[in-house]
Amino acid sequence: MSLSPSDAVESALPHDWRQWVAKNLLQGIPPEELVQVLIQNGFAPELARAEVTLAQNHPYVQGAQSLALKLKKRDWVLQCQTILLEQSPYYGGVERRERLSRDEFYETYYYRNRPVVITGMLDQWPAMSRWTPEYLKAEYGHLEVEVQCGRSKDPNYEINSNQYKKRMPFEEYIDWVESGLETNNYYMTANNSGHNATVLKGLWNDVPVITEYLKDDPANPGFFWYGPKGIITPLHHDLTNNFMAQVKGHKLVRMIPPSRLPEVYNHLHCYSQVDLGNPDYERFPLFAGIRTIDVMLAPGEILFLPVGYWHYVSGVDISITMTYTNFIPFNNFGAIYSTYDYFD
Repeated sequence: MSLSPSDAVESALPHDWRQWVAKNLLQGIPPEELVQVLIQNGFAPELARAEVTLAQNHPYVQGAQSLALKLKKRDWVLQCQTILLEQSPYYGGVERRERLSRDEFYETYYYRNRPVVITGMLDQWPAMSRWTPEYLKAEYGHLEVEVQCGRSKDPNYEINSNQYKKRMPFEEYIDWVESGLETNNYYMTANNSGHNATVLKGLWNDVPVITEYLKDDPANPGFFWYGPKGIITPLHHDLTNNFMAQVKGHKLVRMIPPSRLPEVYNHLHCYSQVDLGNPDYERFPLFAGIRTIDVMLAPGEILFLPVGYWHYVSGVDISITMTYTNFIPFNNFGAIYSTYDYFD
């Protein structure tokens, strides 16, 4: 006896499979293909057809199809932007500009969402010569700082960063970093800034505000990053435009334009599921078509990282970086952001 759609509800196609049917219908997969997949996974043909028919006719799914069409239009716009951007002979490289003027920085890069490396603006920073391990120990080594510690045991260490906060004497942490061990297990990051900006506030005297581009905002003085060779910041995007000002060591920054959003497998807040250091193209096939924009950031250089740009950062050497978000124009894009939950 064949099953009607109403009978199929009682015959219990598992909840996760019903979600799978709905998602694939919304993505435009032909219903008969879904039926065949269900049959191949052990479900009776009558049940498979009844469930797919039920989903097709369900008002919730039909309502979602209207939203799915709107999202397809947005994806088309993003795809057009990607094609246009990648046709440029300059795609894949980032300009390096010596002492870029304020007007040109904002007009050519900030307002147009374009990355750029600025050189020559940190030459007068005392930190460039002063921030040696010996200096940091002598001035601040006795103070208790907060670091990320124990990250290696968790592939989601950045998402779960609050679990890995540890306080310790700064001189002890300096010894860890300067030991030469290549590791991603510990790192002092912006996630520790709430505590460290107060404890290490004297450091900010060595990095005066770059008033050509930034406003002097005591409530937002910037973030101090310090870690060993081998540290990783996994693929994610920020909710603001950012400056990365490199004081010590080198960092490799790998960027992906915001227009590639449909292909980066964003699953929670601002994070990607893809490990850019070792991408799994079988699990994430759309990512195979992405071309990254890579920058090796050297001491004395500033990288402008536009809002929405996906980026993955690795420490090539022991490194110290200051990051800033206190630009002169509007930069509080988090105020218009609401997508924090899991989604596919």
